[in-house]
Amino acid sequence: MERSQLRKDDKTVRLSNELSDGEKEAIRNRKPKVLACLKSLGIACEEDNMPNVAVLGSGGGLRAMIALQGTLVEMEKEGLLDAVMYLCGVSGSTWCMSFLYKEKNWTKKLQVLEEHLCNTLPNHPCDITKAFSILCQAAEDELFSLTDVWAFLVFYFMLKECDQTKLSQHEVTSTSGTNPYPIYAAVEAKKLHEEGGNSPGTWFEFTPHECGFPGPGAFVCTKYLGSKFEDGNLEKQRKEKNIHYLQGLWGSAPAGITYLKGISCTCATCQGILLLLELQVHASAGEDCEGVFKKLKKVLKGENSKDSYQKCCEMSETWGSKTLEERMADCDALDRIFEMEFGGKTYGPCSLEIEGNIWSICKLLWKIWSCIHDRTWGTTNNFLYTCDPKSKSKSPVFTKDKIISLIDTWIAINSAYPLVLRRERKVKLILSFDFSDGDPFETIKKTAEYCETNNIPFPKIDLEKLDPGHLSDCYIFKGKDVPIVMHFPLFNMKNCPGEIEHFRKKFSTFKFFYTKTDIIELLEKAKMNVSNNKERIREEIQQIVSSSTKEF
Repeated sequence: MERSQLRKDDKTVRLSNELSDGEKEAIRNRKPKVLACLKSLGIACEEDNMPNVAVLGSGGGLRAMIALQGTLVEMEKEGLLDAVMYLCGVSGSTWCMSFLYKEKNWTKKLQVLEEHLCNTLPNHPCDITKAFSILCQAAEDELFSLTDVWAFLVFYFMLKECDQTKLSQHEVTSTSGTNPYPIYAAVEAKKLHEEGGNSPGTWFEFTPHECGFPGPGAFVCTKYLGSKFEDGNLEKQRKEKNIHYLQGLWGSAPAGITYLKGISCTCATCQGILLLLELQVHASAGEDCEGVFKKLKKVLKGENSKDSYQKCCEMSETWGSKTLEERMADCDALDRIFEMEFGGKTYGPCSLEIEGNIWSICKLLWKIWSCIHDRTWGTTNNFLYTCDPKSKSKSPVFTKDKIISLIDTWIAINSAYPLVLRRERKVKLILSFDFSDGDPFETIKKTAEYCETNNIPFPKIDLEKLDPGHLSDCYIFKGKDVPIVMHFPLFNMKNCPGEIEHFRKKFSTFKFFYTKTDIIELLEKAKMNVSNNKERIREEIQQIVSSSTKEF
């Protein structure tokens, strides 16, 4: 079944390490623009020795989303953006990317898109009842998971928008040559647990043309991701997930945290969800929220009804051994619990949207309860189920499991180096913009370990020269026959001298709300890392071109 190429509407699994037809076309169409850009920078080269440049955006929540926006705006301003072949992101950086690729020529509209970001994040109101309604609909899906809860309940309030478009609809935007080619990253949870972040098979990539495991070389058309496959053939097509769901999947940081070892707290969790909904409704209407805050405080402190709490605990003791049918049969007991807690009706203003039916709330919360217990995130049908991967992977996760779980990459590497380092992509220069919390060199260290484990060419990292206490705005790592890596820590001695820790705390990963002033300030810090290093980037590209010319 091995084929070197994939037709645009192929309904079979592609087992090959080659790039997809769509990506090859995108590269062909992008090359003339890259060559013209290099010429404008004073770099003369031919198509044969033109270096592929990749921009990497790390994770980091809204901070990463905003900072990547600023980075790209400044790269365009400095005449560097058109030199980039690939734009690759994880977590918060993917939120920025997917927002941009809705525009067919976004590289020429960055200033307008930046203004939209500044006006949307702090001010745009959220439709709380709409979000809850969407979540109830998602709960009807057999593949419902905590990713749906994260995407449509929490994540929606962070981004203030719910993008209903599909990734496959970004095909023209990605292939025309106007924009860099986008790559979005995730990891497979079971594979990560079994083999760790250093296993190439752990990594999963999304592009507008194909999604799949680049390690063993197994891909499927993007619009069929989530559909049911057997023996490498499409059996039952399912509706493609929208961008908002994928944004939640790519940025599902809580999925990597073993933060719940049981579900004895689930009753409080369920009450908390409903109270947060009511709080959002009151706040959106400009009403007093003090009473709701007091209720929420009691719930979070566990001061809710001890009788119902104890019943939840008793039910949880046998939960893990029950089948799905047995769990659903317990809904009557859960219904009585919520009658005790909420007076036999839906809680707060949201009751109007769900027609006053407590059963719909119980059904949703019961499914959430099940997902919390089983730690279910990012579930999707495994397109490699019963497929013969020709010994490329012996892991059951590829062929024996009907379901795979895709989650945020931060628990492996908080930047998608493994994807741009695919040999077939021929990347010669990596511009790594690091928006991570904590150690500003963690992504580069983990990548060096990953590459050493898997015999992938990568520069040697001298750890003694990396001093987090005296951060430069640009570090360059190079060596013989390896790609050059330029690493840019977000906050450093150049753009915030003497205030690095202050800005790290001010713009933490867990900052979920940004004022317009905050956004503008963060954008400026990110832009400085580009403007201050424009010439260094140009010099490294020139060096790659010169070295390639000598080889010829």
